[in-house]
Amino acid sequence: MLGLVAGNQLGVPTEHLGTAEAIRKAFPNGVVDLAPPPKNSPYDDDAAMALLLGESLLASRGFDANDVARRWVKWMKVDGRGIGVTTKRALTLIDRGKEPFEAGRLTYQENPSRSAGNGSVMRCVPVALRYHDDPDRLIRVSTQQAAITHADERCTWGAAAVNLAARELLHGNIYFVDEVLHRIGDRAPRVLRDAIHRVPRESEGDLPIARAGEAGYVVHCIEIAFWFVTHDRSLEETLISLAQAGGDTDTNAAVAGALLGARYGEVALPPRWVDQITGVEGIAQLAERLVAAI
Repeated sequence: MLGLVAGNQLGVPTEHLGTAEAIRKAFPNGVVDLAPPPKNSPYDDDAAMALLLGESLLASRGFDANDVARRWVKWMKVDGRGIGVTTKRALTLIDRGKEPFEAGRLTYQENPSRSAGNGSVMRCVPVALRYHDDPDRLIRVSTQQAAITHADERCTWGAAAVNLAARELLHGNIYFVDEVLHRIGDRAPRVLRDAIHRVPRESEGDLPIARAGEAGYVVHCIEIAFWFVTHDRSLEETLISLAQAGGDTDTNAAVAGALLGARYGEVALPPRWVDQITGVEGIAQLAERLVAAI
């Protein structure tokens, strides 16, 4: 959870700059510290929605789509910083009275060609913590929380893949790619399975980080995060690299940060970043409570 929040916060200032060249011009000294959040808005959408999902999983003693949706809608109305177009459309439909999964389906049907954003995977890791001991339920709840806003199968199964990876890493399996592919099987879209399958053999230069017109695509976000974990990069090195690489910097760093946090633990975060995260103790406690929940 701390890795997710750190990655999100580190990447926010560079999110809209597009390319590594533009980022270098805007930040000639690099991006190495977490930018302080605006007043009364401690978390960008990735972190805010993840924390609310985690709180709901505890309060509801499991997954309750209506409770999760209510929390997200309330956040959208009082803050909503960084909210994506697809997420905003679905939550607006819920606010107008649609049921959560109906809102997700309608949002997908309205614009299927733009439905595969990474909003479902940026927030999903609390499910991995809550159901780390029950992979079948982990898969089910991962896809359900995704479907509230992102009903595209690349998004629902993408969330399942990220959480399966987090589960394996939490349990010490650094060779998680094969297990993820085994558990999602043929149910997941081919394009997602192909991206995960090529991660171990792919070079860093081939990663789809800042391709024109493709920033925010869920399959690329997963491929990028899996690559940095598989190739033994440190959390700090990875998040700084992704914050400066262009593309959807904040979410690429958030998802990679979550998985690297699952692999290495809290000690992987530089102490200065821990000091720069708002509510750091509460976030750590939430994560511990999710892991311990029965």
